[in-house]
Amino acid sequence: MDLKRIENIIRIAEEKNITRAADKLYLSQPALNLQLLNLEKELGTKLFYRRGNEWSISEAGRIYVDTARKMVALKKDCYSRISDVAKLHNEEIAVGAAGIQGDIMMTALYKKFHSKYPNVKLQLNIMKGLKTQELVKNGTIDLGIILMGDKQNYHLEYEFLAHVEMVLVMSETSPYADLIEQDREGNEIVDLKKFKNVPFVLGPKDSTERLVSERAFEKAGIEPDIYMDVEGINYTMAMVAAGECCAILGENNLKDNNMHGIHAVRLKAHPVMNAFAVYRKDKYLSDPMSDLIELARDYWTRKSS
Repeated sequence: MDLKRIENIIRIAEEKNITRAADKLYLSQPALNLQLLNLEKELGTKLFYRRGNEWSISEAGRIYVDTARKMVALKKDCYSRISDVAKLHNEEIAVGAAGIQGDIMMTALYKKFHSKYPNVKLQLNIMKGLKTQELVKNGTIDLGIILMGDKQNYHLEYEFLAHVEMVLVMSETSPYADLIEQDREGNEIVDLKKFKNVPFVLGPKDSTERLVSERAFEKAGIEPDIYMDVEGINYTMAMVAAGECCAILGENNLKDNNMHGIHAVRLKAHPVMNAFAVYRKDKYLSDPMSDLIELARDYWTRKSS
């Protein structure tokens, strides 16, 4: 049985379109379509319903793809175990990480990882945390390194890495600086309930930052005045520095970006995101994958300290 062709069918199911699947696989659409037709002829039933450009999977197709994913996962785990025993370390690890934070994280730890495992290929996929968990669950990717509010009910293994505190940022010349207080140790702090009529720029609605920010507003008993939803830390920083609004950001962002003209203050409620490594409960953790998790733990621990 040709596992490569099995993986091709899985890709069609994921893309819900044979043309997009062929592009991702670097195959011609006719060649991929022929593979599918031959398989359907062998099975005696359709695996997909064709409706224009969008394809939906049939019940037979769902059975095939679910089984195919298990077969691919078994092969990958088998090869990883042999690679560890033989000290070859020549596997490929598909990693899912969220947005610009995931990109920055992987850039920071790649050199150290590659120096120890030069033959291991890291395939980075930038996506939302919920999507990452979904793809880890179905075996499309091996590992997710994501920021979350609370653990999702995906029946996966969630390995805690670090807390990432959320802080309020404002312009250095902001009129809202008068709302800054001091705690018992003399550190600057703000009570979010005093920012009832202050305009905020918040992250996209499906992001962890947005979820944790909304819970912080809810805990403070106020409805936020949302100036704009923004995806992209640099634009958010620019708007805050210009005095247009305030924002609530993960503290790690402040260490990776230019803070000119911006003042960051901790919130009295100390809301946090949590960095987790996420993988399947039945997943074999190879030596490179375990070390990658430890590098991510070190990265997030340093960013949150």
